[in-house]
Amino acid sequence: MSTRDDAPIGPNVSIHTYDLSFLCDLAEDETYTLSAEAQALLQQQKELLQQATSVTILLGGKAGRLGECVVATALLTGTLEALRLLQKEGTPVQILVDQNSADLFQQDNYQQQYWPEITIQPCAQPPQDLTDLTSIHPAKTSTQEQECLLVLNFHGAHDGMPYLALAEDAPTTEHEPGRAVAILENLFRVGVRNYAQRGAEERYAAFISTLFATKLTATIQPQLLLSEQDEQRYQELIRDWNIDTRAFQVACFFQSVVLAKCYERWDEVMQLICDYFAQQLPQQSLLFLLPCGPDTDLPDGFKQADMVEWLQDFTGSGQNARVMIKRTQSLRDLAILTSHAHLALSNDTGPGHIAGALHIPTFVPFLPGTIYARDIWSSTPWHHGVTLEPNPYSYQQLVAAVTWGKTDIIDMIEPQQIFQAMLPYLPTNQS
Repeated sequence: MSTRDDAPIGPNVSIHTYDLSFLCDLAEDETYTLSAEAQALLQQQKELLQQATSVTILLGGKAGRLGECVVATALLTGTLEALRLLQKEGTPVQILVDQNSADLFQQDNYQQQYWPEITIQPCAQPPQDLTDLTSIHPAKTSTQEQECLLVLNFHGAHDGMPYLALAEDAPTTEHEPGRAVAILENLFRVGVRNYAQRGAEERYAAFISTLFATKLTATIQPQLLLSEQDEQRYQELIRDWNIDTRAFQVACFFQSVVLAKCYERWDEVMQLICDYFAQQLPQQSLLFLLPCGPDTDLPDGFKQADMVEWLQDFTGSGQNARVMIKRTQSLRDLAILTSHAHLALSNDTGPGHIAGALHIPTFVPFLPGTIYARDIWSSTPWHHGVTLEPNPYSYQQLVAAVTWGKTDIIDMIEPQQIFQAMLPYLPTNQS
């Protein structure tokens, strides 16, 4: 572990930083022996949370990736639960979230679930460095005491080793006592990637508990909060999409900006599901809902028109199925539709993380290996990732598939393998 004094970054601000890379070692081995200095740092971070007069949390994804933003909601949830545990309910919390994903974060829902002093601010561009982070100015809670701002950077674009930065504004007048700023930087990689080794149930709670030297008792997972107003919106979507609510609904997310992750055998998986229902529940109809995103940046072959050409005539077994392909007006609508699905079929892509965060059983084919690792990106207990085991491909072959947009490897996963994973979640004639 190392520390260093940084040069002042402004006329009234100086920063001291502390290396937290030991968190990566602890993630891999929970019996890892921490030095006395590391233990003291973790205790200090608990005290910083206890002393904070306001907390700012950054959420988002590298290059605007939706999935990273949704997965990071587990770290947001864990922090709010840690504040509750430390009897800090009511602390002003400002959530800065990528503008592209902000539609999923309704301020009223967080205020009702937690406390009224939570605000959400969409950001076109997240803060990039310590200068930007120390310039954050949430609403003051008091002019009679020093403001203590804690910034937690859970943004997926900030991918380096974690560290703690302590900054302090010198008082500007006798009536302005100055401001202390503590920044926990680069938390996404360690919190999401490294702690994935702790398993689906424990990974996020273990990280937040360690970060703040506080044992969380609440269940911590990615979550998206919906409300009664969202249920009213669903009634509008039923009419707009012409949804038969008596059908067994399957949300389908078959698009991805990474062509190598686009599974081309979903129609075979769908047919296996329909054959199953024809045998087990012959009177039950199925509805495959395929919400499409904007064609911008999507690879050829997986734009909305391609989805229509591929699947619009699919009718299942004995015409027991219907496919609906339509562009959603917003991510909020996509989440609302997904929340009513019985299960989801998804490439390794952002909307699949939405399904998992809504506790919908979600079945995902993953590339083998570590480039888009199943163990990391099966981001909730509701994710059921399927891949090729053992991995028959070299790292170079996988890199080439991603670089050149080849689907040969992902298509080697047999549809029957995905179907077998979902069997425990399908109804039977005895259920």
